[in-house]
Amino acid sequence: MDGILDQLNQVIEARIAQIKDEMEEKNPTECLKETKEEVEHMDRILRMLPRDETEWLNDKLLERLTIPMEERMRYYKTGLSDAIELLRFLRA
Repeated sequence: MDGILDQLNQVIEARIAQIKDEMEEKNPTECLKETKEEVEHMDRILRMLPRDETEWLNDKLLERLTIPMEERMRYYKTGLSDAIELLRFLRA
């Protein structure tokens, strides 16, 4: 059983290392430039709208972009629950 847990830990560590390497390879300046261009483009579009329409659209966009804390906690707990079930299964 310890062998399976060791293998699982190796897979997890390899995946974490892979994600870390991918994040380090990305050029943060390039990502920031792209994000800035997108925000400026959206801002130009928003300035063309009447004020009340701009505020309404801003509110709707923010609703879709932010994840409420309750929802984030639910995702976290679901993932934690899955991990615990997997460990119990592997130990059985």
